[in-house]
Amino acid sequence: MTAFRETAFRETAFRELSVENRIKTLQNEGAIDESDATFLLKQLTESSDATIPADVANHMIEHQIGKYTLPVGVVRGLIINGETRNVLVATEEPSVIAAACNGARIAAMSIEGCIVANSPQYVTTAQIAFENTDGNVAAQLREIVEDSGKVEELLHVANESHPSMMKRGGGARKCRAVALNGFAKLEIDVDTCDAMGANTVNTMGEAVKAQLESWLGVEALAAILTNTSRVATTAEIHIPAAALASTRLENLDERESEGKRLASRIAALSTLAASDTARAATHNKGILNGIAGAALASGNDTRALEAAAHAWAARSGRYLPLSTWKTEVLNEQTILHGHIEIPLQIGIVGGSISSLPMAQLAIKIGKYKNANDFRNTLAALGLVQNLAALRALASSGIQAGHMKLHASNLAIAAGAKGDEIVKIAHNLLQLTTAERTTEKVAQLLKQLRESDKN
Repeated sequence: MTAFRETAFRETAFRELSVENRIKTLQNEGAIDESDATFLLKQLTESSDATIPADVANHMIEHQIGKYTLPVGVVRGLIINGETRNVLVATEEPSVIAAACNGARIAAMSIEGCIVANSPQYVTTAQIAFENTDGNVAAQLREIVEDSGKVEELLHVANESHPSMMKRGGGARKCRAVALNGFAKLEIDVDTCDAMGANTVNTMGEAVKAQLESWLGVEALAAILTNTSRVATTAEIHIPAAALASTRLENLDERESEGKRLASRIAALSTLAASDTARAATHNKGILNGIAGAALASGNDTRALEAAAHAWAARSGRYLPLSTWKTEVLNEQTILHGHIEIPLQIGIVGGSISSLPMAQLAIKIGKYKNANDFRNTLAALGLVQNLAALRALASSGIQAGHMKLHASNLAIAAGAKGDEIVKIAHNLLQLTTAERTTEKVAQLLKQLRESDKN
């Protein structure tokens, strides 16, 4: 048996093992030790309504051996189109939810009193690609999309492959031909209603692929959805400069002066992101902090969402920021105007959402009426997340607030439990950044435990 066949055989056998025996196999191979195996096996016996049942987890992915958990928190007070929302966010980063809540607090003081968001009609697109070295396939595809009878037949083939989408009011809507350098493709736009619809669209794409191959007598290269979007959700806000100032400033003139300074610096940071790809990447990462966390908590595909966002940012040929901030004057008052434009291919039904208890809770807590309602919330969340980050950069720096929360993580990593976490974190914040080493944390924990014994 060749090495390749032996590996394939072992992987097939591993897939067919029980979760317990997969863990035992990894232990026997030396990949994990006894304590690792005990940790993983303990997960199989621990369950609650909040976690994925062991049998469900085993069937969700290949080679499953455990369950990975993240803290889930709530962004509160986010007002979108006049409605206050609670947004569930799953994240490992200490400052994400705190920053979003701070941004939401400032946004509530806007001229509108809320973030104004809007989502157009979204579709998910399947692409059936062909090699087109002589140009013949591209010409044939153009003829097909110009023939209303053939277009109707293609849409019928697509919808018949997944009729339940038609019953929900969605389905394949239109198709178009696209010629590329050496390739040609036919694209089918599908209204997936309140689902993200990746599997549905891929099924439709493969059905259309078979029909096209029959008509053209040519084998297609592939049929697959694209994670890009032709439309985007927008959100914007107009914030009086004074609302940006520290709440510790009680004098109105001081608040106005400080607010103007911050508004100007935030606008400058926005301009920098538009001029510098290196800055734009981090600018957009900050926007996605909360969006990706909310998508994850709701059972959506975060990789697809982020791929679409970055593709949108680069659609002009240059990678640009997804949001812009500029100062304006309204009735002799300085205003900070924020705007975001981001594609959000997400759903509130289907996929893994129905399998994940926490995802169902995220949809329930958010009170999302439909997918566009959720999209509006995510865009607003990205905007306030961005506002909080830029405001921090424009004032005391990003680390000032971040380190307060990160101190708790350092304590936990050192083995602190319960009240020890709070005490160690407090002691760490009395030290300089250079003094906050892992050795120092261990020393503080040891001293705390020794003092508790006395």
